[in-house]
Amino acid sequence: MNLTQWIAVASSILVAAGSAAAIVFALKGVRDQLRVTVFLTYTERYAKAMDALPLEARRPGGDYQLSSKTDEERDQVFGIFRDYFNLCAEEMWLRQHRRIDRATWQIWERGMQQVALFPPFRAAWQYLACEYDYYKEFQNFVIRRLLPESLSPGAAAGGPDTASGVPAPRPAAQRAQKSGEDGSSREDKAAAGS
Repeated sequence: MNLTQWIAVASSILVAAGSAAAIVFALKGVRDQLRVTVFLTYTERYAKAMDALPLEARRPGGDYQLSSKTDEERDQVFGIFRDYFNLCAEEMWLRQHRRIDRATWQIWERGMQQVALFPPFRAAWQYLACEYDYYKEFQNFVIRRLLPESLSPGAAAGGPDTASGVPAPRPAAQRAQKSGEDGSSREDKAAAGS
């Protein structure tokens, strides 16, 4: 090979290396943008859930008690916490599958620990925990990392919370007993938007 051929080969290698570097740089930019989008989307969902909670329910150490609220307000708070627990479960899944970085998870986990101090958190978890039987890691995370003390097995599985006076989740057959004239329960009507 003569000098001209060596220069041509070296030039081709440099162009290929430069192209590869540009592709890597562009992919890193796309990945970073996706992370920002995920962070902002989850932050927006969190803000929406927290804005829907009554102000007094968001005051750590406050005297807000679900047991003293109407069925309608309790159902509303349970619905808000259902959305919030779903959000938390998704965030945990994202971390377990390395879709978010450690710094993002640490911010989210600290936020979850703060929300766990809200007066209705424990009662909402006790009422809704059974809905997360499919995701035992999340149930264990809530019990071990978010609740100030471990729940009894019955409460974690949706048993009655005698301390707060919040009723245990009603099976479908019991909900039917509280149904209206058309045979649909209050929950069914709310889900249907009527």
